[in-house]
Amino acid sequence: MSVFKSLPGNVQGMVFMLASSVFAAGMHVTVKYVALEIHPFEIFFLRQSIALVLLAPIFLNIGFAALKTERLGMHFMRGVFMTAGGMAWFWAISLVPLAKVTALNLSAVLFTVLAAIIFLKEASEWKRWAALIFGFIGVIVIVRPGYEIISFGVILVIVTRLFPAGARVLSKVLSRTERTPTIVVYGAVAMSVLSFIPAMMVWITPNLEQFFYIILVSIGGTLSQLSMVTAYKVGDIGAVEPFHFVRLIWAALFGFILFGEIPSIWVWIGASMIIAAVTYLAQGEARKKNPEAEQPGATTT
Repeated sequence: MSVFKSLPGNVQGMVFMLASSVFAAGMHVTVKYVALEIHPFEIFFLRQSIALVLLAPIFLNIGFAALKTERLGMHFMRGVFMTAGGMAWFWAISLVPLAKVTALNLSAVLFTVLAAIIFLKEASEWKRWAALIFGFIGVIVIVRPGYEIISFGVILVIVTRLFPAGARVLSKVLSRTERTPTIVVYGAVAMSVLSFIPAMMVWITPNLEQFFYIILVSIGGTLSQLSMVTAYKVGDIGAVEPFHFVRLIWAALFGFILFGEIPSIWVWIGASMIIAAVTYLAQGEARKKNPEAEQPGATTT
């Protein structure tokens, strides 16, 4: 471990982001497998409830002071967005080939930037709009309307990307007055509580094997998020962000091995366009936070 800590921050960030992509792909594969017998709504509810148990030590360490807020309504609305997006995302995973659903999922960042421009009045210079348009064309390339029948699962993926975008915008608004632990606690609790009734409507008591896999889903999702946060913390966004997209390769590999799925060339072309757009937008965010990086002679660690 001491050897790892001695590595440059960007290298550590790359490793953590690579680990995040593996955990995320593993979680998606497991969701798809379990969803053959258990409804995705139930999987999501159990995943969130188990995640609360896994995160309990962190919550206890934060203390009940983190629950103090004067913006309960906004926390609740953020929870609604996150719950709706999460349940629909698990449902989409069960319906769409892994590589295709992962490629379309990358467009969530595009929706977030668009929402920030519209609702938060963020900068909208022509280069930013050009990147957004290029990325959304990538989505069209993947879906290929008019050439392929647009399935319910594909529609579900695209529509549900609006929910994470809304949740991220609300997170940004809340972060102006709320502590990060407060936002995290209310988000985690809301997703577990709000997904309870939908899960009960389709409930089938899982057997030990199914429950074991659902535990793996929860562990994989939690580790993926923690690894991603750590990657952004120790490394520069421009260095670690490309490794976020490695999950597409894992998804294609796992989908082929376990489910016999073969992604078309259009999935790869569209995904490449989305990745290029998202990378450009991410680097733009990094430049805004660190203007000195654009000046001659500036260096990054």
